[in-house]
Amino acid sequence: MRRRDVITFLVGAVVVWPFATRAQQPGRYVAALQKAKRDYEKVSHPSEAARSKYITRFARLREEAARLKTNEWQAIDAEIKRHPAPESEGKNYSRLRVGKWESPRHDYLYRADGTWTMLPEEKDITHGRWRIEGNQCFETAATEPPLNSQYTIIPISKKRFRLYGKHMCSMRNGLNSASPRAPRR
Repeated sequence: MRRRDVITFLVGAVVVWPFATRAQQPGRYVAALQKAKRDYEKVSHPSEAARSKYITRFARLREEAARLKTNEWQAIDAEIKRHPAPESEGKNYSRLRVGKWESPRHDYLYRADGTWTMLPEEKDITHGRWRIEGNQCFETAATEPPLNSQYTIIPISKKRFRLYGKHMCSMRNGLNSASPRAPRR
Protein backbone atom coordinates (compact mmCIF):
# COMPACT_ATOMS: atom_id res chain seq x y z
CA MET A 1 0.00 0.00 0.00
CA ARG A 2 1.14 3.46 -0.76
CA ARG A 3 1.23 6.17 1.85
CA ARG A 4 -1.73 7.99 0.27
CA ASP A 5 -3.86 4.80 0.41
CA VAL A 6 -3.06 4.30 4.10
CA ILE A 7 -4.01 7.90 4.92
CA THR A 8 -7.27 7.59 2.93
CA PHE A 9 -8.12 4.36 4.74
CA LEU A 10 -7.42 5.85 8.19
CA VAL A 11 -9.44 9.02 7.48
CA GLY A 12 -12.36 6.89 6.23
CA ALA A 13 -12.24 4.72 9.36
CA VAL A 14 -12.26 7.78 11.62
CA VAL A 15 -15.24 9.26 9.78
CA VAL A 16 -17.26 6.01 9.84
CA TRP A 17 -16.40 4.99 13.42
CA PRO A 18 -19.06 7.12 15.25
CA PHE A 19 -21.81 5.91 12.88
CA ALA A 20 -20.87 2.26 13.34
CA THR A 21 -20.81 2.67 17.12
CA ARG A 22 -24.23 4.36 17.16
CA ALA A 23 -25.72 1.64 14.95
CA GLN A 24 -24.82 -0.97 17.55
CA GLN A 25 -26.50 0.88 20.42
CA PRO A 26 -30.24 0.51 20.96
CA GLY A 27 -32.32 3.59 20.23
CA ARG A 28 -33.63 5.91 22.90
CA TYR A 29 -37.02 4.23 23.15
CA VAL A 30 -35.73 0.66 22.98
CA ALA A 31 -33.26 1.49 25.77
CA ALA A 32 -36.13 2.89 27.89
CA LEU A 33 -38.18 -0.22 27.07
CA GLN A 34 -35.37 -2.55 28.15
CA LYS A 35 -34.84 -0.67 31.42
CA ALA A 36 -38.56 -0.70 32.26
CA LYS A 37 -38.78 -4.42 31.45
CA ARG A 38 -35.87 -5.18 33.79
CA ASP A 39 -37.50 -3.16 36.58
CA TYR A 40 -40.91 -4.81 36.05
CA GLU A 41 -39.46 -8.32 35.92
CA LYS A 42 -37.89 -7.80 39.35
CA VAL A 43 -41.41 -7.81 40.86
CA SER A 44 -42.32 -11.46 41.52
CA HIS A 45 -46.13 -11.08 41.42
CA PRO A 46 -47.06 -7.65 40.04
CA SER A 47 -50.47 -6.29 40.95
CA GLU A 48 -52.98 -5.03 38.37
CA ALA A 49 -52.05 -1.47 39.39
CA ALA A 50 -48.36 -2.20 38.68
CA ARG A 51 -49.26 -3.75 35.30
CA SER A 52 -51.42 -0.75 34.43
CA LYS A 53 -48.64 1.69 35.36
CA TYR A 54 -46.17 -0.34 33.30
CA ILE A 55 -48.43 -0.40 30.23
CA THR A 56 -49.35 3.29 30.58
CA ARG A 57 -45.65 4.13 30.53
CA PHE A 58 -45.24 2.18 27.30
CA ALA A 59 -48.34 3.69 25.73
CA ARG A 60 -46.83 7.14 26.20
CA LEU A 61 -43.44 6.00 24.88
CA ARG A 62 -45.15 4.41 21.89
CA GLU A 63 -47.07 7.58 21.05
CA GLU A 64 -43.91 9.66 21.20
CA ALA A 65 -41.90 7.19 19.10
CA ALA A 66 -44.67 7.03 16.47
CA ARG A 67 -45.06 10.82 16.44
CA LEU A 68 -41.32 11.19 15.80
CA LYS A 69 -41.59 8.55 13.07
CA THR A 70 -39.01 6.16 14.52
CA ASN A 71 -39.37 2.43 14.00
CA GLU A 72 -38.90 1.79 17.70
CA TRP A 73 -42.67 1.89 18.33
CA GLN A 74 -42.83 -1.66 16.95
CA ALA A 75 -40.67 -3.02 19.80
CA ILE A 76 -42.84 -1.14 22.28
CA ASP A 77 -46.01 -2.61 20.72
CA ALA A 78 -44.60 -6.11 21.08
CA GLU A 79 -44.11 -5.58 24.82
CA ILE A 80 -47.54 -4.00 25.29
CA LYS A 81 -49.21 -6.98 23.58
CA ARG A 82 -47.64 -9.32 26.16
CA HIS A 83 -49.87 -7.81 28.88
CA PRO A 84 -53.54 -8.14 27.83
CA ALA A 85 -56.56 -7.51 30.03
CA PRO A 86 -57.76 -10.26 32.35
CA GLU A 87 -60.38 -12.34 30.50
CA SER A 88 -62.88 -11.88 33.34
CA GLU A 89 -63.29 -8.18 32.52
CA GLY A 90 -65.29 -8.64 29.29
CA LYS A 91 -68.56 -7.10 30.58
CA ASN A 92 -66.74 -4.05 31.90
CA TYR A 93 -64.96 -3.52 28.56
CA SER A 94 -68.26 -3.90 26.70
CA ARG A 95 -69.66 -1.00 28.77
CA LEU A 96 -66.55 1.08 28.14
CA ARG A 97 -66.66 0.36 24.39
CA VAL A 98 -69.99 2.16 24.02
CA GLY A 99 -69.49 5.77 22.94
CA LYS A 100 -67.31 7.76 20.56
CA TRP A 101 -63.87 6.45 19.66
CA GLU A 102 -61.00 7.99 17.75
CA SER A 103 -58.46 6.39 15.43
CA PRO A 104 -55.73 8.09 13.40
CA ARG A 105 -57.96 8.22 10.31
CA HIS A 106 -61.60 8.36 11.50
CA ASP A 107 -63.90 8.72 14.47
CA TYR A 108 -66.41 5.98 15.26
CA LEU A 109 -69.58 5.57 17.30
CA TYR A 110 -70.07 2.27 19.15
CA ARG A 111 -73.60 1.53 20.36
CA ALA A 112 -74.81 -0.69 23.21
CA ASP A 113 -76.77 -2.84 20.72
CA GLY A 114 -73.47 -4.13 19.26
CA THR A 115 -73.36 -1.93 16.14
CA TRP A 116 -70.81 0.68 15.10
CA THR A 117 -70.57 3.36 12.44
CA MET A 118 -67.92 5.71 11.14
CA LEU A 119 -68.55 9.36 11.93
CA PRO A 120 -70.04 11.59 10.71
CA GLU A 121 -73.05 9.37 10.20
CA GLU A 122 -74.14 9.52 6.57
CA LYS A 123 -75.95 7.26 4.16
CA ASP A 124 -73.71 4.39 2.92
CA ILE A 125 -70.99 5.15 5.48
CA THR A 126 -68.83 2.28 6.77
CA HIS A 127 -70.57 0.44 9.59
CA GLY A 128 -70.79 -3.00 11.19
CA ARG A 129 -71.17 -5.08 14.34
CA TRP A 130 -68.96 -5.60 17.38
CA ARG A 131 -68.76 -7.81 20.46
CA ILE A 132 -66.34 -8.45 23.30
CA GLU A 133 -65.54 -11.92 24.61
CA GLY A 134 -63.12 -12.04 27.53
CA ASN A 135 -60.16 -9.86 26.56
CA GLN A 136 -60.88 -9.97 22.80
CA CYS A 137 -62.89 -7.52 20.70
CA PHE A 138 -64.41 -8.78 17.44
CA GLU A 139 -65.64 -6.47 14.70
CA THR A 140 -67.31 -7.17 11.38
CA ALA A 141 -67.57 -4.43 8.76
CA ALA A 142 -70.71 -4.59 6.64
CA THR A 143 -68.80 -4.82 3.37
CA GLU A 144 -68.90 -7.33 0.55
CA PRO A 145 -67.28 -9.67 1.48
CA PRO A 146 -67.56 -8.91 5.23
CA LEU A 147 -64.30 -7.81 6.83
CA ASN A 148 -63.67 -9.47 10.21
CA SER A 149 -61.15 -8.07 12.70
CA GLN A 150 -59.99 -9.31 16.08
CA TYR A 151 -58.25 -7.13 18.67
CA THR A 152 -56.67 -7.87 22.04
CA ILE A 153 -57.77 -5.48 24.78
CA ILE A 154 -54.93 -3.78 26.63
CA PRO A 155 -56.16 -1.77 29.65
CA ILE A 156 -54.46 1.57 30.16
CA SER A 157 -56.51 2.56 33.22
CA LYS A 158 -59.84 1.58 34.79
CA LYS A 159 -61.74 3.61 32.19
CA ARG A 160 -59.47 3.48 29.14
CA PHE A 161 -58.10 0.71 26.96
CA ARG A 162 -56.52 0.22 23.59
CA LEU A 163 -57.11 -2.43 20.99
CA TYR A 164 -54.21 -4.21 19.32
CA GLY A 165 -54.73 -6.21 16.15
CA LYS A 166 -52.67 -9.00 14.63
CA HIS A 167 -50.43 -6.88 12.45
CA MET A 168 -50.81 -3.37 13.77
CA CYS A 169 -51.72 -1.28 16.74
CA SER A 170 -55.10 0.36 16.73
CA MET A 171 -54.61 3.71 18.39
CA ARG A 172 -58.20 3.88 19.51
CA ASN A 173 -58.72 5.71 22.75
CA GLY A 174 -62.02 5.43 24.54
CA LEU A 175 -63.74 8.79 24.35
CA ASN A 176 -67.06 8.15 26.03
CA SER A 177 -69.40 11.10 26.24
CA ALA A 178 -68.25 11.57 29.84
CA SER A 179 -64.60 11.83 28.74
CA PRO A 180 -63.15 15.00 27.28
CA ARG A 181 -62.07 14.68 23.68
CA ALA A 182 -58.36 14.98 23.05
CA PRO A 183 -57.43 17.50 20.35
CA ARG A 184 -56.15 16.10 17.06
CA ARG A 185 -52.58 16.87 16.04
